[in-house]
Amino acid sequence: MSQCVKLIFLTHIFGIMGCVLGDIKPLTTLRWGADVESGVPNVFYDPQQPSKITGFEFEIAAALATIIHAQLEFHANDWEMLVPGLQRHEYDILLNGIERNTWQHFTNKAGIQLSIPYYITHLQLVVASSSPLKNFSECEDKTIGILKQSWHAEKTLKRFHNTQIVIYDDEVKAFADLSNKRLDGVLLDHPESFYYAAIDKNVRLIDDPISRLEYSVMVRAEDTDLLEKINKALSILIHNGQLRFILERWNLWNTATAAYFHATPTANSPAIAFDQYVATVQLNQKQWGHFYLQCLPILGKAAWTTLKLSLIAMFFAMIAGFSLAVVRTYATGPIRLLVTVYVECVRGIPLLIQLLFIFYGLPTLSKHLPEPMSHWICFSPFLAGVIALAINYSAYECEIYRAGLLSVPRGQMEAAKALGMSHIQALWHVIFPQAIRMVVPPVTNDFIMLLQDSSLVSMITIVELTRAYQYLAATNFNYFGTGLLVAGFYLAIGFPFVYLARRFENRFNLKKYPHK
Repeated sequence: MSQCVKLIFLTHIFGIMGCVLGDIKPLTTLRWGADVESGVPNVFYDPQQPSKITGFEFEIAAALATIIHAQLEFHANDWEMLVPGLQRHEYDILLNGIERNTWQHFTNKAGIQLSIPYYITHLQLVVASSSPLKNFSECEDKTIGILKQSWHAEKTLKRFHNTQIVIYDDEVKAFADLSNKRLDGVLLDHPESFYYAAIDKNVRLIDDPISRLEYSVMVRAEDTDLLEKINKALSILIHNGQLRFILERWNLWNTATAAYFHATPTANSPAIAFDQYVATVQLNQKQWGHFYLQCLPILGKAAWTTLKLSLIAMFFAMIAGFSLAVVRTYATGPIRLLVTVYVECVRGIPLLIQLLFIFYGLPTLSKHLPEPMSHWICFSPFLAGVIALAINYSAYECEIYRAGLLSVPRGQMEAAKALGMSHIQALWHVIFPQAIRMVVPPVTNDFIMLLQDSSLVSMITIVELTRAYQYLAATNFNYFGTGLLVAGFYLAIGFPFVYLARRFENRFNLKKYPHK
């Protein structure tokens, strides 16, 4: 349970108070949060149409929205940031394999409430087809992979004193290590294991169900009216058979869920969605070119988000960095000291921490501020990403520009003043032009680094290029080809700026050196 306690602490730090509370009466939009990266079969991009979301929990969320007369609005977020995002009012509900039997012990501490269960399943051990393992009790002295924040799986494996637990971001990486014999097994929720085993015939499921898992919808503690609506809607879906139909479509109907629904364990409907998914993935594995063409619109949109975010952040970082460099170089002692403290503090704190603090941490202060000001510190995801990147890179830009200013010989300033220029005129006409030539290459390098660091904004619900890559790769279990495609997008974005910077650098060079 140690990871659960950590996440609860993170929830309190990054936004448990949220921003301005919204009224759910009438509820015209049901904002639903989930993680798409490790989503099959819960929530994932449709391999037939990668621009669309699908999955059995997507269909359940859509059915809930219909019953409570609301428009469904999907918000993607990283798994470990789902609860902080809920507390920050980024969305209204979490419907993403939330384990009721784990979270029900922490409802007060985490400030959340849980609905009645909508699905019952269990943990499932997956091993290589050639593995000698026959049941779960043989995991002693073995290396087993689990997903991040899989507290029930981790607690279950800790019963074995000598079992090594390896934690992964998504199941694709875990199964890759299983295939490469780095792992002896992978312990996941049954739906994830079942779907992967249907695709990869080199693995098999251990016929030994482990623990009981109950999936519930999570809402904020104060949203009691919404919870009542969700519970009533789930009851209706259970009694009218629609929830059973959804589970049967995805081949997830089981005896435990049937007993909970007071229904027969035998499926009444064919597993159409399951069969289509397996057939599509197997076809895509043979015809990757068709799948890559379908991915281009998604990656193009994500690339535009990455480029737009990077350009805006770099623009403000350059302005702030240049101003700080001038102040640190030519201002009086106390002011230079303040700038030095700023630069060292910003450079000493990881960018991810700054990003999470700005997006999740600052809104917790809203309760202490008057009404207009409380809105000012509750930034949108895009604006929070721009601010975090600009602040972080302004410190590095400051040092680059300062180095450029200091590289100009002191005699240049003295000569300019001897010609009758003021201090400001000497800086503008003599010092700055010479310093610019020195800083163009490192500034260009900084922009390329910022372009890559923009992938961190995926932690605050922004789907940029790297996040889109993870979603698409996890849908079809293909990291290699999709990765090459995404790498091409990054090169296409960065190369024009490198070329322009080289032209700019040559334009300001006093001497032309032959190219080797």
